[in-house]
Amino acid sequence: MMTSQYRPLFKTPTIIIAAIAALTSTITMKSAAQAITLNLSVENLGPENGAVLSPVWFGLHDGSFDTFNPGSPASSAIEAIAEDGITGLEFNTPGFSFDNTPFEGLNPNNTPIPLSSTIANLFTQSSATTNSVIQGKIFASALGFFPGDTAAVTINFDDSLIANNRFFSYVSMLIPTNDGFISNDEPIEIFDAEGNFIGADFIVLGSDVWDAGTEINDESLSSLPFSLEILAQGEEENGVIEKFPGFTGDEIFSFNPAFTNADFTVEGYQLARIRVTQVSKSVPEPVTTIGLFTLGGLFMLRRRVSRT
Repeated sequence: MMTSQYRPLFKTPTIIIAAIAALTSTITMKSAAQAITLNLSVENLGPENGAVLSPVWFGLHDGSFDTFNPGSPASSAIEAIAEDGITGLEFNTPGFSFDNTPFEGLNPNNTPIPLSSTIANLFTQSSATTNSVIQGKIFASALGFFPGDTAAVTINFDDSLIANNRFFSYVSMLIPTNDGFISNDEPIEIFDAEGNFIGADFIVLGSDVWDAGTEINDESLSSLPFSLEILAQGEEENGVIEKFPGFTGDEIFSFNPAFTNADFTVEGYQLARIRVTQVSKSVPEPVTTIGLFTLGGLFMLRRRVSRT
């Protein structure tokens, strides 16, 4: 339960807790429940000069949140991520900045789509997050994960919220594609119905990549999101989500040495390893500190507060 000092200001307060490198942001909440600490990590397993992953969006929920449906048109949220890597958390995550990158100057007023249509907002408004909202982004840098990069985020919450956060979902854009992405179409159970931790540890293969069906796959320099000016410049496809059909040619791998090994359609290509592990479960003191301690991420926790 939130301390009473928040009641005059908020009916349903949203608390944003972020951490970068050695920086820690915390907030204290009174709690008699046990504290749950989870570590979420992402590693790009690709070879040198291989495919690049955009910062990975994640969310915990009650299992009813559908990231996408194969065979159906992509939502605005999937379109924004698959084409341009936009999650909606770019501008409120301390430590995340496009400064000194090809996307310097990107701001809430010039994103490819309204922030209200991003996965961050759609997730927050979803019935799957009625009692709490835990979501964020994992990133090795603002450009995401190059081969060999790894990063993690640690989230803390009390076990009274497990029932509402038993499932894990994630999404990331894949470069160099027009609208290729990796994600789970079915929620991943990380706690069982009794609240016991199951966790997750899996490898995403090239054969697991999806195509959003929102942009024609021409792998053209004028349509791939390599700079701010090119965002949302691809030709619309008006298709449906399906498994990635393959590249149209090999030019994309030869024009830039950075992508000579980026053809993830070759057999056995490993893209990423994603893990959700439990760090600890302990009974806190009467006043519990909740925060994130990690390389980079965002933790959002919304707690309903009764009216005074």
